Amino acid sequence: MQKFRAAVIAVTLAAMFFIPMTVMGVYSEDITDEPIYEEPAVLPEKEKTEPEEPAEPAENTQEETFRIFDMETEEITEVAFSDYVKGAIASEMGADFEFEALVAQGIAAFSCGIYQKEARTGADYDISAAPDKKLGYMTAEKAKEVYGSAFEEKWAIISAAAEKAMEYVLTYNGEPALAVYHAFSCGKTENSENVWSGALPYLISVESPGDKLYKDFESTVTLPKAEVLELLNKNGAALNGKYPEEWFKGAELTEAGYVHRIKIGAATFSGEKLRSLFGLRSSSFDVKYKNGEFIFTVRGYGHGVGLSQIGANYMAKNGADFKEILAHYYPGTELIEYSELYGE
Repeated sequence: MQKFRAAVIAVTLAAMFFIPMTVMGVYSEDITDEPIYEEPAVLPEKEKTEPEEPAEPAENTQEETFRIFDMETEEITEVAFSDYVKGAIASEMGADFEFEALVAQGIAAFSCGIYQKEARTGADYDISAAPDKKLGYMTAEKAKEVYGSAFEEKWAIISAAAEKAMEYVLTYNGEPALAVYHAFSCGKTENSENVWSGALPYLISVESPGDKLYKDFESTVTLPKAEVLELLNKNGAALNGKYPEEWFKGAELTEAGYVHRIKIGAATFSGEKLRSLFGLRSSSFDVKYKNGEFIFTVRGYGHGVGLSQIGANYMAKNGADFKEILAHYYPGTELIEYSELYGE
């Protein structure tokens, strides 16, 4: 397995990588005012060290906690596994998604959290989130504000999905998998190395046909020439403003259909960089120039790696269970019971 070489990134709400998720919004069925959150960029794989004396196994997952860094308050809170998984399901999908999709989301969040907890033992925290904005995770108290009189009904569904999810850990070669996820793809998910700094064998491109059927599959961003020119030149393009219809020609696409890189003027931009610069939902986009404006037509929402939340819901609606969903979006992984992996 190729090691990730990028340093661990302390993610903040101001980070450009997250701008499309925090200002545009993809909405779940019952939480209609906040975007679906994306997991942080891929963490480096855990370095192999000399074996240590085995720790005493936890009596149950309720006694284990994640250290959550609140990106707004910059405080770190110890959150019980069960509370985190419920909060992740609530903020990522909401109670109106299909139950099997909710369980798949819960397992992905739980497994990704455990991966990060084990990878960041020497760090101050395990996971970044903004609970008050329902980004990545939210508390039960926040859910009460969101659901109002429907809280008990909605929270019961979420809690049932979380309870089922916590019976399992998604693994690769017997270790927790970095089960990242996104809102929905451009019709195919993306290879991790095309977004971040390394490849994992289970974060590879797969078909996600349900995404193309989603009502918000395409989005449009229109920007004036002057703004586009300014942003490109601030990032080294050195354009003189002439022939704007030629600026975005010659993009190199990935196999999945995302913009991998493109040379504009004197600079070469990645698709993710352009996504960030122009506030696009994803790096799968086309550009047209007309009447002094650039029109970006964008497909999908998010980095495109791992589980598609809309795609998972589509699979569940068509009879797939959580095991089939996870096997599809994380090829080569194995679901192992938590108790088998960590003891009772």
